[in-house]
Amino acid sequence: MAIILNPNEPAINRGIKTAGIGKKGSKALTPQLALEIAEDLKSGKVSAAAKGAFFAGLCAKGIEPDERILEQAFAPGTLSDPARLLAAVVSDAPEFAQWVCRQLMDGHTLDKQTAYDLGKFLFSDEPGDAARGWAASFLRVRYETDDEYAGLLQAMNDTLGSEFKTPAPKGEPIIQISEPFDGVDHSYMITPLVAQALQAQGWRVVHQVGRNSGPKMEMNLWDLAQALGIKPASGNADLSSAKPTYGWFFHQSRMSQALDRWVDLRHQIIKRPFLATLERFINPLQADMLIVSAFHPPYVEKMIAAGLRAGFKGIIIVSNGIEGTVAFPLLRDVKLLLAACQPDGSVQRHEMSIESLRLVESEEMVEKPKASANARLIEDYIKEGTSGQKHFDSRVHSTCAGLQQALTWLKAALWKGHMK
Repeated sequence: MAIILNPNEPAINRGIKTAGIGKKGSKALTPQLALEIAEDLKSGKVSAAAKGAFFAGLCAKGIEPDERILEQAFAPGTLSDPARLLAAVVSDAPEFAQWVCRQLMDGHTLDKQTAYDLGKFLFSDEPGDAARGWAASFLRVRYETDDEYAGLLQAMNDTLGSEFKTPAPKGEPIIQISEPFDGVDHSYMITPLVAQALQAQGWRVVHQVGRNSGPKMEMNLWDLAQALGIKPASGNADLSSAKPTYGWFFHQSRMSQALDRWVDLRHQIIKRPFLATLERFINPLQADMLIVSAFHPPYVEKMIAAGLRAGFKGIIIVSNGIEGTVAFPLLRDVKLLLAACQPDGSVQRHEMSIESLRLVESEEMVEKPKASANARLIEDYIKEGTSGQKHFDSRVHSTCAGLQQALTWLKAALWKGHMK
């Protein structure tokens, strides 16, 4: 399948989208594109993070004859020696970071401690953005291991501010809903209404939100929250107040400047790194339940493992839903993957299939959804009991009903001592 690239994008972006996709999708650069990238490298137009991500993808794929023109940007013979190329690309990084990049290039996986130490570097203010791009790209191309996820998540948690490390105020059990930070580009979001329904059933709901790191850039949950006039939480202590209508919104930039800085790096390295998964598992409140979505099947088991290691007692993963959200589609069945952690450390699992009621003849397809329009639908629904749009209302009803079924199973599966 041919890769269609926007000729107006920087050459390095097109290079990453061609050579840095992964084992099954990466393609060789055309001689013209390779020459463009070489010229931009020589003129200093390529950021360090993009440079690291690009050459990591190129090395993972294997450098081909037509790509040798890239050597114009290096000393002769550099592209023929992967170790020499790595050294040239990540030369300003600390010695440990360079060593980890070499381990990844040589096909090694990292144990939890090494992944944690790598994470400490990734989220530090030390020099070495090329090494950051290189490591993130190599991890993504071959898929991260559970131990790597665990170590990186531990390092991410270390970056949280003190306001987000205090115990959660006593009260009703907490559900964390963590939508993908790049949101949706073909549908309206119903997440605030899902939160309202769950809170009416005796839960406190917290959302993880942040700046949009792409690749979808139309609208994310925080854009919608702002359109609804919602302010971000200032810390865990906010949960001692009365429940807001749509729950509390924990913004990444408030929790951790180190994590928020990675939004800018991700714009440069283009392809989705480990953060696209792990940022949704930050669990400052040690919430009881987690609701997330997984659009790509290989990540489901990894997400369950990450959620359990993050301290959630019950996990709901919406599979085959609407991309970019936990909302259910209207014309296909949905799979819910459930996991309940037992006091002895064992995990009880269950797969629940929710059949579509086929209440509409075609699926919703919104071109470039706007947060302001989405907010009006939600406000009308709250005020009138209907948004006036059949697709939107049907999605609210089916999603809330299906998640309630999942929570009923989870509460029954969890040991009584876990939940109040």
